Amino acid sequence: MLNKLFLILTSFTYLYLGGWAAFYPESYVELIGISINDNVGSSEIRSPIGGVNLLIGLFSFYAIFRSKHEDLFFKILLFIISGILVGRFITFIYGEFTSVYLLYFTLFELVYVAFLATAIKRKSRKLF
Repeated sequence: MLNKLFLILTSFTYLYLGGWAAFYPESYVELIGISINDNVGSSEIRSPIGGVNLLIGLFSFYAIFRSKHEDLFFKILLFIISGILVGRFITFIYGEFTSVYLLYFTLFELVYVAFLATAIKRKSRKLF
């Protein structure tokens, strides 16, 4: 039941963030404190941020109804968020970790990683 609740929360969160970045990149970057100077910048927000987050949200939504894909979704999301956290760590090392936005999203990502790692470990222990 906790896994389903997590999938629902993940689906809404990532569909919202992905849709926002994909369809309204200017307002998305305004909130996080960066700017778009040309079409390439807009495309880079729409594609890797909007597109990837939309697909995460869609796969999470799919996994709500297809439990056999739950484990795969958890592993893929753990991989993606772990990569983002590596980037956050590098940002911290370079002294660029100065935004409250970065702190909030880093905490969000740490909670997700902890849950995903626990859920994957718990699922691997089940015999049937």
